[in-house]
Amino acid sequence: MALHRSIIAAAVLLALNGNAFTLPSSQTPTSISPLCMSATTETENETPAKKEGYVPKWKKIATLADSTGTGDLSAKDKGLAGAIPIKFQQGKGESATFIETAAMPGQPLKLVASQAGQYITYGCGKGECGTCESLCNGKYLRPCVDVVPTDLEPDAETGEYATLVIQVKGTKAKVVSSGKFFSAKSFILGFWNNLLGMGGLVRDRRKAKKNWQDRISNEDAIQKLTEEKKRKRAEEAALKNNAQ
Repeated sequence: MALHRSIIAAAVLLALNGNAFTLPSSQTPTSISPLCMSATTETENETPAKKEGYVPKWKKIATLADSTGTGDLSAKDKGLAGAIPIKFQQGKGESATFIETAAMPGQPLKLVASQAGQYITYGCGKGECGTCESLCNGKYLRPCVDVVPTDLEPDAETGEYATLVIQVKGTKAKVVSSGKFFSAKSFILGFWNNLLGMGGLVRDRRKAKKNWQDRISNEDAIQKLTEEKKRKRAEEAALKNNAQ
């Protein structure tokens, strides 16, 4: 202990004595190079660079129709051959969008929508979940498995088929770039998720407590039955011994 105290005292004295850490006169710099002075002055006079705005990690690449400006062409001008005119409608009212195309009878609607550039949300792809369910002239169909009707009759005078209007489900706004990680919406959604998680924990805790109480009551009932059987066996054994 005395050795440790002496070492600590020596370290304190060295720290208080400034001469212990001063450079010798031969090593003390007497002048500063003009190059160093100019570099230092320029560095001090430089204004800090402004922080750039948020740069998204990814951006949506323009499609061929967007880059060439052919998105508004008709189905015939695009080279889509078909006798039955089809109009895809997405949304309702003023926000509704329309895409016109043409198809042949029996052609898969999924392929028709893909060729026309109509986005449809699919799920199972087997016609079971109903994610892609659409309305066509008052009847519901599922583009993932259904085809263009083959029992359509052309007009007797013009010989042309009536336009099939297919109303697909509306989707959320298309994202064209990545958003900010920290935003007011992210904080609100995070708080909401935490609130839901806490509610779920309270609910599950109550269920677990009830299950535990039921299990304890069942164990108590089993213990009572076991003790009752043991008591009866003991009484029967005692009667047998008395009878002998």
